[in-house]
Amino acid sequence: MHDEKLMSDQDLEARIEEARKLGTVGSSEWQSYTWKNELAEQRRRILHCVGEVLEEAGTEHDPYHMLERAIGVAAVCMRRLIECRLVTDRFRETSLPVHEIDVKKNVEWREPFISRTASEIFNNYDMTARHLEKRTPKAISDRMLHARVIGVLSESAYLPDGLLIASDTQSKTQLFHFTRPEVAGIFDAFLEDEVRYTRDGYTDKDGQLAGTRKVYAVRE
Repeated sequence: MHDEKLMSDQDLEARIEEARKLGTVGSSEWQSYTWKNELAEQRRRILHCVGEVLEEAGTEHDPYHMLERAIGVAAVCMRRLIECRLVTDRFRETSLPVHEIDVKKNVEWREPFISRTASEIFNNYDMTARHLEKRTPKAISDRMLHARVIGVLSESAYLPDGLLIASDTQSKTQLFHFTRPEVAGIFDAFLEDEVRYTRDGYTDKDGQLAGTRKVYAVRE
């Protein structure tokens, strides 16, 4: 009995020693404020840059370049809020209102040059109308992140001044069109959503609370 206890103690010490050799890993839980703070800043920049373009303000920088960067950074923040489960489940499944402009019918598509952010707009799209659709937060953030088209529409007799955005695949069928209040509303929907209850655990393929290979997460 004594020998068994001695072997058990030695085995435990060996395991502790091996664990020490592996070092340590510092970490924390995902937090929403880091991404929301950045998203709020990019929201401000996007609205400011669109304003500079529409007002033809004299600036030392190119507002289009700043706009392109701000949209990309904002999209990353939106994606991280979704992927890290920092928004509620209800918000993730909610469809947000967006206006879209369709491609023209019976017109030969003219592929834009890679170097251009918004060429061939008037050849490829029906710029006389936009229609209201509903898209999930993920769909909107994905298309912003992979934006192939970024432009600012002004002085149209058919459409209000606003921001044009479309991803590479989306651009073959339609463009997003946002007025400044509308794009602000999309960002505000992310910023105002707040998780008040979280639960994480393990579940098996049948949804039973068992096993360790699959996890579930609830955000309310």
